[in-house]
Amino acid sequence: MVQKLFVKNFYSIREKVEVSFEASKEKQFNEDWIVKIGNTRLLKALIFYGSNGSGKTNILYAFHVLRFIILSIPKEIDTQFNIMPFALDPNYETEPTSFELYFFINEVRYKYYIELNKEKILNEELRQYTCGNKNQVVFSRKFIPERGVNKVRFGAWLSLTTEERKVIEQSTKNNISVLSVYASKNISCNDLSIVRDYFKYEFFHIYSVEDGDQDVAKALQQDVNLKFLLMDLIKTFHSNIVDIKISEEIQQIPEEARQILLQMRTSPEEREELENVHSFKKYKSEFIHKTKLGEFALDSCLQSEGTKNFIRHLVLFYQAIQRNWLVILDEFGVGLQARTQHLLLDFFLKFSQKSQLLFATQSIGILDFPNMRRDAIIIVSKDSIGQTSIDATTVRGIHRNIKLRKAYFDGRFTTIDPKEPDINFQVNYDKYMSLIFSKQKKGGDL
Repeated sequence: MVQKLFVKNFYSIREKVEVSFEASKEKQFNEDWIVKIGNTRLLKALIFYGSNGSGKTNILYAFHVLRFIILSIPKEIDTQFNIMPFALDPNYETEPTSFELYFFINEVRYKYYIELNKEKILNEELRQYTCGNKNQVVFSRKFIPERGVNKVRFGAWLSLTTEERKVIEQSTKNNISVLSVYASKNISCNDLSIVRDYFKYEFFHIYSVEDGDQDVAKALQQDVNLKFLLMDLIKTFHSNIVDIKISEEIQQIPEEARQILLQMRTSPEEREELENVHSFKKYKSEFIHKTKLGEFALDSCLQSEGTKNFIRHLVLFYQAIQRNWLVILDEFGVGLQARTQHLLLDFFLKFSQKSQLLFATQSIGILDFPNMRRDAIIIVSKDSIGQTSIDATTVRGIHRNIKLRKAYFDGRFTTIDPKEPDINFQVNYDKYMSLIFSKQKKGGDL
């Protein structure tokens, strides 16, 4: 589980910002919202509120980029990282980007730190906390500019031979993490494998539910319990959908496309796996509607976006709960009624044991969630120089007797203007009419 992440000099983030899942002393709804690991109380969900362009997506993207950096194995030694320093201050153009993540694997706490620019990793370190704040280095890595090499050191307690340590250090190129180097070698070390597997299988990337229909169909075909749960919940919508039937189609991969895919694979294992793949499965979903006139099978493209969006979210949350994923969603709740948003959030919180949810939204309906904790709401904004900042305290300070929706429209969410955008088209009617219908002159001037 994630405890907190610090990010610095990344897109609209200039100074270090902290995204923390640590719960406050608030006692409401502890059973649903809180997971306790030792003396640390972690929230199962965090919600970002902010105006358009405030930087919410950039913060979510930081989690995604961090995971990619840790796991990727670049094909070329000069492949650059997909990062961008803060662009509105010339002093930060040459400064490095940094990520500092505190997280738990089972009951053990870790700290992972990485500092890099587009071309190379400058510093990287993994620490394991053994008791309270006592910790030991798992590995550390530092770029030595005078020699153009990376110095990698491992904790003496790790089950790595001297030769294995040497192999990893010699293979650590400028644009590859130590964990990725380790994974690419025929070396076994349980303490390193545990951490890499966490990032690969639990530390999830930004998920686009709109692109997940094939994953949804596959999950419904393979998991009877999931399908039963889904149909049981759909009944509460007074829907006439009584079943969803999944069928498979085998489609051949054109040889030209297959060769392109082979070239895109970065590791020998991935290329070897794809060598024997010449076709793929495509899933088709049919929704069975029952009315007084009988039962009718309709293609998924004929279903409402609201229905499909609910199903996509439910399947994702179901899998996240089972597999202890950190799920990151941008603009959660689009196309869903407030009560449907509440149902999905309630489902996640009720049944999650160690999975976590981080999402950005502008949906006011989420504020009406009956079991909302105020320490779960983070306000994201930009200041006068265009840098993104995070406010985790304002909403916590709103008295629990004041409804959050009212507080929002009363301007209690400080940097969020509830009246934005504020423009009167009637007052500006003549101005905009001339802009719309006047002939455009050469050079774009009116």
